[in-house]
Amino acid sequence: MRLRRGNKLLVIIIASFSAAVLLVQISVIKHLSKEDSDSEILDMPLTAAGQNSWAEEQRSKTMDKKCSAAVDKLVDCGINFLAIDFDQTMIDVHTGGRWQGTALELTEHMRPVFLHLVPEATNRNIRIAICTFSGQTKHIRDVMEYAFPTIAELIVIRGNDKTWEYHGNGFKRGKQQHMASAAEELLAEQALGVTDVTKATTLLIDDDPKNIRMSLKDRTRAIWFNPKEPNELLDNILMLK
Repeated sequence: MRLRRGNKLLVIIIASFSAAVLLVQISVIKHLSKEDSDSEILDMPLTAAGQNSWAEEQRSKTMDKKCSAAVDKLVDCGINFLAIDFDQTMIDVHTGGRWQGTALELTEHMRPVFLHLVPEATNRNIRIAICTFSGQTKHIRDVMEYAFPTIAELIVIRGNDKTWEYHGNGFKRGKQQHMASAAEELLAEQALGVTDVTKATTLLIDDDPKNIRMSLKDRTRAIWFNPKEPNELLDNILMLK
């Protein structure tokens, strides 16, 4: 059947409009895919062999400014000591103190937010301690060496490995004695550059609400770390008072 000129023009207009709608849909899909990709990049683990350099670069672009702002807030609040839990906080798995793999394999589970925050805080003379109930402190020390090769020696580790005791009069429940013992080491080691650590200058970051409650009860500031939303940590730091 032959189309009249008017009908042909109408068909052409409809076809052009359909094509334009299709292009818009494709553009929206690409935009949403990019947003999803950016979100995945933020939580992508660092590989032991230093692969995913592109992803690491993207993380740097999206996290550096926020980490810098978070550390500025810590300094403004007088924080000079960060006590960070290990299992399910600094790393994205819970080892239960029974990790069977290598330390290098465990390093692959480091959360990107801490790969940025720890060096930034250290550069501002905020000292770091890993406070954990795990007894595998040698593994944790090796993980620190892999993840932070230039500053690992500044990081104190307190775990349930029977290598230390806290004899002070402070609160000993939760992570309190771990933090107190780590603070004693920081003050004893002049090379670490810390002259004064108190409850008022300490911040605990932990995924266990019980440890957070104990810390707050002991008048030590603490932030609950949400393992499902790790990057919320930076927002929570910015809300500190």
